[in-house]
Amino acid sequence: MANDIHIISGKAHWASVLSPNTKYEPHKYCIDVELNEDTKQQAENLGLIVKNKGSFDFITIKRNLLKKNGDERPAPFVKDSSNNPWDNQLIGNGSDVNVKFATYDYNFAGKAGVGTDLMAVQVVNLIKYGNDEDFDTVDNGYVISGSSSGSQEEAIPF
Repeated sequence: MANDIHIISGKAHWASVLSPNTKYEPHKYCIDVELNEDTKQQAENLGLIVKNKGSFDFITIKRNLLKKNGDERPAPFVKDSSNNPWDNQLIGNGSDVNVKFATYDYNFAGKAGVGTDLMAVQVVNLIKYGNDEDFDTVDNGYVISGSSSGSQEEAIPF
């Protein structure tokens, strides 16, 4: 399975594909892909480690920012559902994605397994990161004074 190319589909979580995640060393581009039963089987057949985050199974696909020689690696390609270049919107949790990656065998410091190299992400259905519209509006509910919608409650002076 060394250096084979694969595509897996699922829901994106914690996508750091436009810029690397610099919270931990080594810095890397990464995305967690939520798996259904079919894609879970696909990942297990590739020898990837399937993790669980409460209500769903996922795999982490990553690309280190730096090569072994210290040179910086390019960011993975990100495209929309029509293969147009991405417009740099942040990808929110739950977005439907197709992720292209290479697998390689590793054996380092007594640990062996299959690693991944994140090559590209296709966003099929975007859920914008940081969406401010968490709720639907409620008719006849409390509205802050001076706001343009809903009922106008009188402010209580303190």
